[in-house]
Amino acid sequence: MKLHYFHGRGPLRALVMTRRERRVELHIKQVGEGIWALVAMAGPDEHQPERHRCQGPYKSATQAEAALRGVAGSLLETGYEAQSGSHVVWSVTAQRLARGIRRDRDTGEGSSPFDPDPHEPLG
Repeated sequence: MKLHYFHGRGPLRALVMTRRERRVELHIKQVGEGIWALVAMAGPDEHQPERHRCQGPYKSATQAEAALRGVAGSLLETGYEAQSGSHVVWSVTAQRLARGIRRDRDTGEGSSPFDPDPHEPLG
């Protein structure tokens, strides 16, 4: 198995990638004191995200960034292109998902938005 890694300029806290009319946004969000998560969303380029997945928790932003770069590398392999000039448009949704992660972590509830199957394709 060959791993691909996105080599962009760092530090990287958000990345927009597109393929045809599909958009993927990857966000690193702090979900607690020293706890970070990767929030990924996908959907039509001009609309709201249809799917999301959260990965983590990570003990540092650097670990979360490494996860983001790994996911981005896999997306590059499937034809997505990094859009360095594009602004994130789903940041409010990403923040809402991060708040849900934080709330679930604080209350100990099991209904976390972290996806149990990391191999299911996002886009």
